Amino acid sequence: MAGDGELMSTPGVQFHSVQDLEAYQPALGRHLVELRERSGFAREEAASMIGVSTDTLRFFEDATWRPSMTRVVRLARLYGTDPLDMLAQVTESIRPQTPSGQRVVHGLLLFCGVTPEQLATENSAPAVEPKVIDQPLGTVLKHLRSDHPLRLRGAMMLRREYENGASIRALSEKHRLSYGTVRSLLVEAETRLRGQGGAHASGQ
Repeated sequence: MAGDGELMSTPGVQFHSVQDLEAYQPALGRHLVELRERSGFAREEAASMIGVSTDTLRFFEDATWRPSMTRVVRLARLYGTDPLDMLAQVTESIRPQTPSGQRVVHGLLLFCGVTPEQLATENSAPAVEPKVIDQPLGTVLKHLRSDHPLRLRGAMMLRREYENGASIRALSEKHRLSYGTVRSLLVEAETRLRGQGGAHASGQ
């Protein structure tokens, strides 16, 4: 198993990418609502036809949950559209500057929680500070699924605090999260973790 110092992926995650990932799920939800209403289906009817509860479809539409690709395919077919075209249209709504020939690929990447910039060898776009969450993350994330956009924002907040010297233990106490959860979120944010023997600031 890799040591803490090796737990990293693409360096230099840009905060503008985080904002795009945050925007993608709500945009997908709005698009699902538009397609359903345009197709003339009530939410209860559409949910029944793709084999989920009405509440589950509502969670997809209001961006509480991200649907699986299987659900996306079923919804697209029910609404008479191509699943890839649907993801491309969502991408266009949040990234109108994306060339038309790249929207499908970018849509698939964003749907999976990856930005095209993370796959690039170089990224010269300027970093933008992440929005601040002014409540303990343990409270904010308590009832959210792991794919919710707020989880990524919280992970980037933890990364910034950690890189400013806070220890995982201090972050755990501050944000009312378990040590393991903080560590997992830092890894998700592609943080270079300090080695087991490294000095940790108190975080005060």
